[in-house]
Amino acid sequence: MAEMGRALGATEENWTKATAMGTGIQVIGIALKRNVETKHITQAAREVMERHAILRSKIVENSKGKLVYELPTGSPTPSLEVFPWPSSVSKCSAVLTLPGDSGDLSLALNHIVKQELNTYFPNAASKFTGPTVVFQVHVYAEPSQPKTIIVLRMVSGAIDRPAASTVSQSFLTALNALVDGQQAELPEAPGKEEALPALEDLIPKGKSKGFFQKVGDTVGYVAAAGKFVLYPFHSGFSEAKISDFQSDILSYTLGKDGTAALMAACEKEKTTVSAALSAAFLKASAGADELKGKKSHFSFTTVVDLRPHFDPQIAQNALGNYTGGLSQDEQVKADADFWELARSVSAGTQKELDKGRQFSELSVMNMLFSQVLKRPSLTLKSSLRTALLSIFAKTFDARWKDTEKLQLAGTYGPFASMHGAGPCFCIGEALLEGPELNLSVVFPTPVYARDQMEGLANAALQILNAATN
Repeated sequence: MAEMGRALGATEENWTKATAMGTGIQVIGIALKRNVETKHITQAAREVMERHAILRSKIVENSKGKLVYELPTGSPTPSLEVFPWPSSVSKCSAVLTLPGDSGDLSLALNHIVKQELNTYFPNAASKFTGPTVVFQVHVYAEPSQPKTIIVLRMVSGAIDRPAASTVSQSFLTALNALVDGQQAELPEAPGKEEALPALEDLIPKGKSKGFFQKVGDTVGYVAAAGKFVLYPFHSGFSEAKISDFQSDILSYTLGKDGTAALMAACEKEKTTVSAALSAAFLKASAGADELKGKKSHFSFTTVVDLRPHFDPQIAQNALGNYTGGLSQDEQVKADADFWELARSVSAGTQKELDKGRQFSELSVMNMLFSQVLKRPSLTLKSSLRTALLSIFAKTFDARWKDTEKLQLAGTYGPFASMHGAGPCFCIGEALLEGPELNLSVVFPTPVYARDQMEGLANAALQILNAATN
């Protein structure tokens, strides 16, 4: 039996429909240096689901064709599948290396996370028809050796990156207790009985736009889009079927010294880590052979967690899709002063927040996103690329607690696939133990080739290193 819950908000609906095109398949890989019984993994997932109605939900179409949350009654049954350990894993550069690992576990984790990032949710490939479960668990086991990789899969339309952090920590806490023969004790959280309100229902009064203003601004955005430059596509790319697109990942770790140097430099220069990373990739992009010597006008998106911006604020462990994108732009030359550019990016983000544009522009961004989903030909070469890059304003903290019994080797993610509608590349920064900053770049193929994006990322890291040392 199941009960129909609330309808999805516009942001949730857009992102959920986008999973059918390859955007919004969110995964985090958890690598353990031990075997774990499936019953413990299942129970850990159940413990987390029992505290969050949205994780127990399926997204379905109601009789009116509207997407809604359907909440099964009774004890939750996790959607869990067990897969064999990958038989062969190809080695490549720019991948995450787990501390103290000889290479096998690291290579398997990179391989599996990339594979999962391109594995569609059931019933969501090519066209969303539902029902689609919001939360899945995939387990890769090697019984003959002490190693396990667990992948938590979430629909980004329902679970944003901060929420994925809450889910991951709760799952680790529960599993850590269960493998030790203890009961899982998780804190209570809002949204236990039903999905919390949609983002649009929490926007402070007077901060959203009316229909005609929204339409007018959308037309303005489309008209202005022609002045912005995208990162040059791979020379071999021509219009391709969307079904041929995939997401790929590059990963780099700055190390303890590099991380400390970056944080100290950002504090000294009165800017943020996010702005510094944006500046490095903006300068590196402007240095592309096709753009050298020109002042390139780039559009990019800074993704902000809106939980502390609501009035009243909502709890950090409130699960849902409560992130918003701030559309920014900069005119950049390859020889631009790095810290001036970083401060300009940081000031631009703060200016947008001060104006409340994280709320006022939300409906416009949703309308633009939905139009690209419906009409890929609106984008250059039907590439579905809408901006240069997206980056999170706040660094993801991957220094997990309650893992002493798990022999946790490390985690990778959370990442959301973006080979459907999205920017040229997404930057995801995560703070690992050390602390060490891990930097990941998610990009679409065949729009870009891996070696091409490695060249861009290496150039950005060189710029960052020169500016901080």
